[in-house]
Amino acid sequence: MKLRYILGVVLSACLFAGCSDDDEMIGGFKSISLDQTYLSIPEKGGDATVTITAKDSWSFDNNFTTIVKNSDGTRDTLHHPLPTWLTANVVSGAAGETKVTFHADATNGGREANLSITAGDRKQFVNVRQGSMEASDATCAEVIAGPDSKTYRVTGTVTAIANTTYGNWYLQDATGEVYIYGTLDKNGAAKNFLSLGIEVGDVVTVEGPKTTYNGTVELVDVTVIKIVKSLIKVVSAEETLPTAGGNFEVKVAYKGNGAYLTIPDEAKDWIQYKDTKFIAGEATMTESNPADTAVFQLSVAPNTGDTRKAALELKSYDGKKNSSVTYTVTQEGIANPPSGSGTKADPYNVAGILAYTKSLGADVTSENDIYVKGKISSIKYTYSAQYGTATYNISDDGQEDNVFVVYSSYFFNNEPWQDGQTQISVGDDVVVCGKVIYYGGNTPEFASKKSWLVSLNGKTSEGGESKVGADGSTIVTVAEFNAAPESSDVWYQLTGTVKNLKDNDQYGNFDLVDSTGSVYVYGVLSTKGGAKKEFQTLAAEKGIKEGSTLTIVGTRGSYNGKIEVMNAYFISVSN
Repeated sequence: MKLRYILGVVLSACLFAGCSDDDEMIGGFKSISLDQTYLSIPEKGGDATVTITAKDSWSFDNNFTTIVKNSDGTRDTLHHPLPTWLTANVVSGAAGETKVTFHADATNGGREANLSITAGDRKQFVNVRQGSMEASDATCAEVIAGPDSKTYRVTGTVTAIANTTYGNWYLQDATGEVYIYGTLDKNGAAKNFLSLGIEVGDVVTVEGPKTTYNGTVELVDVTVIKIVKSLIKVVSAEETLPTAGGNFEVKVAYKGNGAYLTIPDEAKDWIQYKDTKFIAGEATMTESNPADTAVFQLSVAPNTGDTRKAALELKSYDGKKNSSVTYTVTQEGIANPPSGSGTKADPYNVAGILAYTKSLGADVTSENDIYVKGKISSIKYTYSAQYGTATYNISDDGQEDNVFVVYSSYFFNNEPWQDGQTQISVGDDVVVCGKVIYYGGNTPEFASKKSWLVSLNGKTSEGGESKVGADGSTIVTVAEFNAAPESSDVWYQLTGTVKNLKDNDQYGNFDLVDSTGSVYVYGVLSTKGGAKKEFQTLAAEKGIKEGSTLTIVGTRGSYNGKIEVMNAYFISVSN
């Protein structure tokens, strides 16, 4: 036999030996294989099964995360083998053959998960998809209400840009606003947002999957489908105007047929339009249609209350499309604006009683008894058994500016002070009731011997606890609150246990329970009159959670016959 034939026989034997059943490569790897690598679950919900054959123990990798907030405000990242919308009968197993059945509930859109499985030093991958992954045209409201992981196509106006590297910005349409977290450039690359030339005021169409992070709805790593450049752009930087008021300008560049400004109705009493100057743009060799400039001249009135804001709307129209942008006007407020109505449940603060008393006119005494709260800033005469009265000044901040005089005022229960009873001190918090007078047209004060001490540092009598709560509110039980008449002007302080608080609650809606009953709380703000949608931040900072003992102040209202604590704001919490 010739040598080349002998070699052929030997090689053939080696090849057949190398293809034995024990070493057969299934699915590309020796140690693990799948009978299929793509699974589909219908949109209405259902199951899908994959068979795993492995020579070693195996498990799904923890490629999915959730963020958990702790009571101290910190966050922990938890890792999972499956996304939250998908479950499986097993996520790990021993060597051999294992059937893994996935389940997903119904959804109104498409979503998918790319899962990886490790066995020994090998990995396999399986893709589980539910429904169609085609982008769904939607409004912002539909995105907000829709399921996570679904891909949406939405069109809206750019209202603010938070990050120009990754492309994080806000998109708004007539139905709401969503946050864009990450924007891909024309080549699908990240961290190149500036190359797109997107500006505030542009109308942009994007496409991307929805996620919800810490209560905020986001579209992540979106692809930009279309950009319609705005016809108008604000040139002036936003600024904060002083309490005293004054004039200011808003400059815009526009390419439409004119520029127009609208002051919102709620701000027309303190923002006034004065004039507009138009400056025509000059054509250049590179730009035949330059932007024109409009300078709107306005003024703001003096502010005697809290800091206030208003969004001016600026528009331009070219006969085909209408573009609009906003300019936020902010004016500083005074440190202690007037508040209260002078009632027991809602006492005036010092700024409020000063304004009320001066409005009476010189030497006119009020017909009714007026309740006032404040901090003692100085004492002319402490209480004495000889006269039974005291004379002192109160202010909102304890300083000797903008004071109200408590003149010859009696002790608790409108009775003379006696030896051995509690004495007043500078810095004490008090509530005083009585008739007020603008004495001589110079001094706002309680009329002589026509007022008395209602509350001293939270006490309403010797040894008694005050029923006057924070900001002059009335301290009540839940049962007393439920029995009170409905009013948006009367404020109550309640303390109870937080029940039925939902995760990711932006507003703070829950039941407040004490030994006398339960009442529904419709939203909690961090301060009186504060911003909405801030409860999650407040809860993280203060440690508010299910089971916390919470003190709030609010008014009694109702909705569809159900009693509610409304306009509520935070006072204190304990766990």
